[in-house]
Amino acid sequence: MKFKLFILFFTFSVIKILATGQEPDRIIINNKEYKLLNNPLEKYFTDHPEHHPIYGSKNTIKKEGKEETIFIGSTSNHRGYIATFKIENNLLSLVDIKIQNPTSDEYEYISVFKKTFGDRKIVLNYTGILIIPIGKMLEAANFGYASLYDKYHLITIQNDNIIKEKELDKDGFMDFKVRQFMDFKKTEEYKTEVKNYYEGWNTSKEWDLSRKNTRGMSKKEIAQLKKKYELPPNEDYIYNYLFVVLNPDFVITNY
Repeated sequence: MKFKLFILFFTFSVIKILATGQEPDRIIINNKEYKLLNNPLEKYFTDHPEHHPIYGSKNTIKKEGKEETIFIGSTSNHRGYIATFKIENNLLSLVDIKIQNPTSDEYEYISVFKKTFGDRKIVLNYTGILIIPIGKMLEAANFGYASLYDKYHLITIQNDNIIKEKELDKDGFMDFKVRQFMDFKKTEEYKTEVKNYYEGWNTSKEWDLSRKNTRGMSKKEIAQLKKKYELPPNEDYIYNYLFVVLNPDFVITNY
């Protein structure tokens, strides 16, 4: 229990000083639309990068007679798109995808589903656990999808087919998240994330302590920087940091 409480404390301490909350995808269940705290299309776009509505080959506009690639994104939507999914007949499907209107100064999203996929039937081949908040928000967190709700609907999907679903309260959900992340820690993907974290830390250290960056700093400021990078982060810190920033939905954990 102390371990879970530590993670909760760490989570809501870190998320208040980190990056911006993310615009979620959507999911329609029984004709009602909900926020979806997963991004099932990310794996699809990894396998089919040419279909990505932001970075794919079809993402061009005519400008002064020339075709230019559109790069649209914001701190509140790193993906650059909002996808809408639907659960029908125990099957997960994609029904729409929107991006910010590149020809408008207004903050508006337009559908590019037809332009991106045409008339093809999209097979997502998604396997993972969907997380859908269905209750009241208890604590807002301006980072990723880390806000806390009092009730969740979890749906386990295997190759786009529902194999299990259940509603959990806040305590049940946090218990699930901790156990799922402990399962994630046993995977090669976790080892890769830890390696990437250390590489990023070393890159930041090299730049922050470089002569180019410290030029103009006082001796006191440079000393503070050196102290900051005196020791690399320990394993517990990295574990809890990754718990906050990652959503290993592909790890199928019982709930």
